[in-house]
Amino acid sequence: MMLRWCVLSVLLLATVGVRDRLAAPPAAPDTQALSQFPSTIGSWTGTDSPLDQDVLKTAAVDDYLNRNYRSDKAELGLYVGYYKSQRKGEALHSPLQCLPGAGWEPMTAEPYRLTTGADGTASTVNKLIVQKGVDQMLVLYWYQTLNRVTASEYARKLFLVADAFRTGRTDVALVRDQPDRSPRSSRRIEGDGTCAPVCRASAARRSSAFVQELVL
Repeated sequence: MMLRWCVLSVLLLATVGVRDRLAAPPAAPDTQALSQFPSTIGSWTGTDSPLDQDVLKTAAVDDYLNRNYRSDKAELGLYVGYYKSQRKGEALHSPLQCLPGAGWEPMTAEPYRLTTGADGTASTVNKLIVQKGVDQMLVLYWYQTLNRVTASEYARKLFLVADAFRTGRTDVALVRDQPDRSPRSSRRIEGDGTCAPVCRASAARRSSAFVQELVL
């Protein structure tokens, strides 16, 4: 009986500690502004595309990067929304929530293996096909913290609790890669209104190549 009470007491104290961490987590140390992120990455050259104030207010980010990168043969969009801390009741606005608000409806969603480490480490990210009218677009996105890449929203929340308890930090970034930004490529669809598989595969390869240059 005494052992049971001891275990329950430890669990209760741990729960209170985690709750307090999540209720008022310390902000992450000051970091370099995302606007200082390199505008030239390998063969890609980027141009910033500022977001409207209404969009920023809804996203509630502490810092962000919204940039179009172009190479000789392709165009790619990169968005990073950074949050210094997360408190109870707050949630990131994932593309599954934001894109429908802009008229893009999710058609398919599946995991995708993408090289996200300078050592060639591959991580699972989210691969999303969205559609607006006759246009379709491929979107890759994931959640980035100091130590990991996470695709699952549920896993991200579990890691949030673990990180808050272990380090006191709950900062996270939503990274969204749109490797199909040019009007020509976004309209390459078949007569039945579905995006050609070869178009999707080509866009995914462009994204993989870009991210590899990004992390090297």
